[in-house]
Amino acid sequence: MTHAQLLVLAAIGTGILALVVAACLLLSWGAEDDVIKLRIKGLRQSDGSAQFRSSRFGPSLISLIKRLGNAMRSKMLSSHDMDALAKTLAAAGFEPSKAIPLFMGAKAACLLCIPALIYLCTILLGYPIGKQALFVGLSLAVGMMLPNWTVALIRRPYQAALRRGLPDALDLMVVCAEAGLGLGSTVERVAQEMKKSNRPIAVEFSLFTHEMRIMPDRRIALANLAERTGQPNLKRLAGTLSQTLKYGTPLAQGLRTLAAEMRNERMIQFEERAGKLPALLVMPMMMFILPCLFIILMGQPAAQLVGALANLHH
Repeated sequence: MTHAQLLVLAAIGTGILALVVAACLLLSWGAEDDVIKLRIKGLRQSDGSAQFRSSRFGPSLISLIKRLGNAMRSKMLSSHDMDALAKTLAAAGFEPSKAIPLFMGAKAACLLCIPALIYLCTILLGYPIGKQALFVGLSLAVGMMLPNWTVALIRRPYQAALRRGLPDALDLMVVCAEAGLGLGSTVERVAQEMKKSNRPIAVEFSLFTHEMRIMPDRRIALANLAERTGQPNLKRLAGTLSQTLKYGTPLAQGLRTLAAEMRNERMIQFEERAGKLPALLVMPMMMFILPCLFIILMGQPAAQLVGALANLHH
């Protein structure tokens, strides 16, 4: 095999490993349910035991990574770093108690597998020891940061969906409050209605509903909602609802005012983006549009001029 083919194989192997790590992070919450469903299916089918054993590769891999993460997190992270990681994973839509072991296990697996794969490729390519050490060191950095990059990629659209769907959720809350529903029933109804249009809002409001039911003080659930998401608008919502619960102000009036403020802020953001467009379009115009215009407008006269000068020269 040539060097180029080996490099392509190494890139494919690294990409497959990254996809496996991302899939483990994305599917972490459903591993236990999948195992239970597979067990029930295996019990119902008398001849399906072999199929059940062969189909447990995914949950078994997730369980292995989780055990590795449980063994490594106490050695790699302090309590302060653990709290910061829990907040980061919660802001990305994961349940910290399930996601932290998978995150740490994925990071340990990346630190072991990616440098080993790169080292094997450097040996096959016949690189000297200096280049081998350089590539292995770079792969160690990539393996350490790859789970963080994956979580950041997942967190960004999740937070954007929360910002985008909160004004609509507030409008629904106003309708429910004006219909006479209490705070708990209002949040639960909005969570049900937002499942298809904005899943992150539905998930956060569902968690908020469950916390309100089990906690002695609803303001604790509101504080948890604001801290878990990290969204300034949800912090404002939590503050408004806390004042409503504390002072007995009308719920619909406070929600309507907050929804109007958020929509005005969204319009201001749109206007700011529209104002930045002329400055952002300067470079694309200079690089792509103006050369095309020069070619169209000056191409034929320039060709005729070159032809005339060539005739005069002859």
